[in-house]
Amino acid sequence: MNVAAICSRRIVSAPVSASLSEVVALMHRERVGTVIVTQGDAGGRVAGLITDRDIVRAQLTHVADFSQLSTAATMSTDPLLVDAEADMADTLRRMRLHSVRRAPVVDADGKLVGLLSTDDLLAQIAREIAGLAAVVARQLGGKP
Repeated sequence: MNVAAICSRRIVSAPVSASLSEVVALMHRERVGTVIVTQGDAGGRVAGLITDRDIVRAQLTHVADFSQLSTAATMSTDPLLVDAEADMADTLRRMRLHSVRRAPVVDADGKLVGLLSTDDLLAQIAREIAGLAAVVARQLGGKP
């Protein structure tokens, strides 16, 4: 199964020019902990990723409020990008290797199509395990 089939298509993004206050307000309004930062408007290329954890760390490191911190200085500037056609198992391996829990998903042209999280991967793995359990139950004469 490829990543496109399981990633979240609900993209919450902001341009790199957005103020950190705007990004925080966007996170609050959309009830998310991650915003994909793009070059230009929402259709732009991925420039970085900013999480609620990044914001807290920036505040503690710089002892500053949102108005004194920029999005560009707070975001992760080299996020792991995942190809929409990538295999789930390979992607999980890459996410572990890079120690990331979220990765923007892009198509062959580099256009942002979604966000993959470990939650998405775990949910798919759970569905697959449940399917295997149903097969075993049927083989043992139980109910699926």
